[in-house]
Amino acid sequence: MTYRHIGKNKSCCRCGGEAESVNHLLFQCHYARMIWAVANVHIPPAGHWSDSLYTNLYWVLNLKKEYPLEEVEEGFVPELLWRLWKNRNVLLFRGTDYDAISTIQKSWDGVWERRNRNEVIKEEVKVTTIEEPEKKWTPPAPASLKCNTDASWSKETMIGGVGWILRDHQGLLLWAGARKLPMMRSVIETEAEAISWAIQTLVGFGYKTVIIETDSLVLARMLNGEEEVWPVLEPILQGITSCLAVNAGYKVVYYPRSGNKSADRIAKETSTFTSLVPKLYSMVPMWLNSCFEADKPFVRN
Repeated sequence: MTYRHIGKNKSCCRCGGEAESVNHLLFQCHYARMIWAVANVHIPPAGHWSDSLYTNLYWVLNLKKEYPLEEVEEGFVPELLWRLWKNRNVLLFRGTDYDAISTIQKSWDGVWERRNRNEVIKEEVKVTTIEEPEKKWTPPAPASLKCNTDASWSKETMIGGVGWILRDHQGLLLWAGARKLPMMRSVIETEAEAISWAIQTLVGFGYKTVIIETDSLVLARMLNGEEEVWPVLEPILQGITSCLAVNAGYKVVYYPRSGNKSADRIAKETSTFTSLVPKLYSMVPMWLNSCFEADKPFVRN
């Protein structure tokens, strides 16, 4: 912070000791040393972490080479390094601290989530490419409404955006919502937030029968009990399923991305927002008009 002229205190925000450096944060601070020890990660042969950041990084990123007979999960160390960095920022800016056990568990959650997400992405790409022709948006039955949801996410900034659009059987806009979200960990978490916010809002508006369409196949499967819920998504998915349980007229279904363009456009528009305040629209905004109009030719009269 001091290097960017934002603060004057150079000491570590945890131990208050020496001037905080990346090497101190990741390896030499008592908090970091405790986490590496509890995680059962081998420290260097000298018995202590080096004063060189690059030496320490080389060591932890090459453990599989150093210990070929042990089962080393190569994705765990990068996830733990990221978690140490993130924990420091959460402590500094929010005053929230995480102990070693929860930090390690969150790191493993990240490893399994990434692995599962990559497998799902490969499967979805395969299914979409080979089996699914392009589908356009279609209206619901006259007695019900349809809400499409989507999300955008930046890995670099950890900022996400969610969007949803509610239409009737004639394809007419009833409501749309857009919201910018900070500190999101993944695109699938942001997709889940989009579904959650849409359902909560529409239930609050008093709508009784709504089909929620998402282009995330894995989320639809989890919410419908067809796939095991990832631990990292369990809190938010529990909230969604609880809401669905008391609103029998609501259901979440999968629909291909080609039929979800309006919600996708809304989610991407959030990157231009300068505020985190949610936005609701009862009329089609100009920036959405082209996507919205493109769906109309496919509406059945």
